[in-house]
Amino acid sequence: MKLSELVLDNYTKLNETDLLIWNYIAAHKEEVSQLTINDLAQKTNVSRTTISRFVRKIKLRGYSELKVLLRLEQESLNSFDTKVFDFTCDSLIQYIDNQKHKNYKTVCQLIYQAKRVFVYGSGDVQMSVAKQIKRMFTSAKEVIYDFAGTTFDHAMYEVFTEKDVIIMISLSGNSKKVVEIARRLKLLGVKIISITEFKNNQLAEFSDENLYIDSINLNFLQNHPNYKITMPYFLLAELLFIQYAIYKNEQLLLQGKKEIL
Repeated sequence: MKLSELVLDNYTKLNETDLLIWNYIAAHKEEVSQLTINDLAQKTNVSRTTISRFVRKIKLRGYSELKVLLRLEQESLNSFDTKVFDFTCDSLIQYIDNQKHKNYKTVCQLIYQAKRVFVYGSGDVQMSVAKQIKRMFTSAKEVIYDFAGTTFDHAMYEVFTEKDVIIMISLSGNSKKVVEIARRLKLLGVKIISITEFKNNQLAEFSDENLYIDSINLNFLQNHPNYKITMPYFLLAELLFIQYAIYKNEQLLLQGKKEIL
């Protein structure tokens, strides 16, 4: 199992310091695989004991096991053979399996109760996901307004009310533009559902509900090192739609509606 999956499975047990440790590890995997526990403690400005507690919280026996997992991940990512393909498939399967245990009820409730739902993608891939969400939700008889290519100026913010929900899709969740949009929408009382990589980020902090994708980075192309798999975004969009359609049907049945989706 990947370290990111262990962190995701035990996320509720982690405090802010644990997340800072994880963010450093995630950003410097190759380096950390060679560091002693004392070195990592110094790099993250915490104690050796704090590192040990973090390791145990994610169900590892000790720091040495964490280093072994990091080395295995690096070996997998640097192999120009079927291991790269197998690693990608296994990671996607594991991500889908993790989503089985994700409770989407609050997210679906926010969308269902909203007067209007907007979607905003901050980059090319994210804008494609936003369009996919808009298209799929029409099958559930929901109109979602896509802000692709829209400039958020003063007049644009006047469109929103506290009865609205916006789904914000970002890679890092830390770009100045995205954070500023989220901050201003939050001040207006708009409910925010964020979709970002699984790591601590500012957009998630401004959001009412957070959905995460498990970023998969591959290093097997000379001309494109650190190739990032984008499929998790589209998988999450599809799973969100399915969960919402189920939730909406349940609500319509509870209301005694004869016409369901």
